[in-house]
Amino acid sequence: MVTVTSPIKVGHAKKMGQAIVTDNLDQLVTNVADAKQMLEQAKEMFAQAEAEFLATGIDEANLSDGRKVTVVRSTVREIDHDKMEELVSRKAWKAISTESVVTRLLDAEILAGRLSEEDVADAINVKDRKPSVRVK
Repeated sequence: MVTVTSPIKVGHAKKMGQAIVTDNLDQLVTNVADAKQMLEQAKEMFAQAEAEFLATGIDEANLSDGRKVTVVRSTVREIDHDKMEELVSRKAWKAISTESVVTRLLDAEILAGRLSEEDVADAINVKDRKPSVRVK
């Protein structure tokens, strides 16, 4: 049997809380613990299935029940802050950085035409992220 101290202190709510505790607590705690365990198992199963699907080289598949499995690929930019500071004007540096380059502000300066991608290309390294699988 599970013992709990209820945080509920007043009136009807306290009586309801006590009723829930005495009637359903063992089942509620069991449900939570079992669900958590199943979630961890499902995560492991998904990770294994995802790795196997990615290894096929297939980017998209449709199932007969209407679900679609798609490989999602994305990139992330690593910015060499020292190199960027050398490549842009002091005014541009102030516009795109705090203690580090703020990618959103850098993109805004490029979109506004105050910087060009060519000007800053040597300071940016675009990396592929690990692909993942999305099921709809």
